[in-house]
Amino acid sequence: MSNNDIQRIPVWSHALRIAHWVMAAAVVVLIATGWGMESNPLPASTLQDDHFLAAAFLIPAFLLRIYLLFFGAGTDHISDCEPDMNRLRSAAAVLKYYFSLGRSPLPNWYAHNPLWGPLYLLLFLFLLIQILSGALQQNPPYLGMINLHDVHVIGAYVITTFTVVHILAVFLHDLGGSGSDISAMINGHRIFILKKPVTAQQSGDVQSVSLDELRSSLKNKKKHSNEP
Repeated sequence: MSNNDIQRIPVWSHALRIAHWVMAAAVVVLIATGWGMESNPLPASTLQDDHFLAAAFLIPAFLLRIYLLFFGAGTDHISDCEPDMNRLRSAAAVLKYYFSLGRSPLPNWYAHNPLWGPLYLLLFLFLLIQILSGALQQNPPYLGMINLHDVHVIGAYVITTFTVVHILAVFLHDLGGSGSDISAMINGHRIFILKKPVTAQQSGDVQSVSLDELRSSLKNKKKHSNEP
C-alpha cells in the first residue's frame, strides 16, 4: 500500500444523490404499501394514502433524474451508463465476481458500475411505465385492451426484484471492493487506489488503477463541475 496513492475523489453530484435517495425511499414505501393493498381486497385508507404520498415524492425525484440523464454533465449523464466494449468486458468480470461468490477479482470503474449502469436505464423505463399505469388507472382499469392494473402488478414484481438484488450487490461490492460505494452515494466521493509513476510497484493483494484510465470510460467529455 505504501507504493500506491489513495485518493478520495468527488464523483456523484448533489442533485444525483438527492434524486437517488428520494427515489430509493419512495420505491421501498411503494413496494410495501403496494403489496399490502394487493394482498387485502379492502385495503385501509391509510395504506392507500401512504402509497399515493410515496408516489408524490417519487415523481419529482424521477423527473429530476431523467433531466440529469439527458442534460446533466459527467457522471449524471446517460453516457456514463451506456455500454461499450471496455465496459462490457468489465461487466463480464462483475458477473464472474458474483458467480464466484466474491472469489474472483472485482474490476475497477470510475462511476457507474459497468454491469448495473445499463440496468439503471432499464429500471427508469419500468419506473416510467409504473408511474403512468398507476396514474391512468380508472375503474375498470383499462386503457383500450390493456389492463393497467395487471401492468402495474408486473412492474411491481420487476422493480421489487431489482431493488432486492441491487441492495445485495451494493453490499457485496462494498465488502469486496475498495471504492466505498455505499458512503460514496451519501457523501459523493469514491476512494481510488492510484498507480504511482513508473517506479511504483503493484501491490500483491490490491488492484491499483490509473484514475485517467477510469475517467476515460466516460463518453461524455463535458467536465463534471465537482471533478478535480
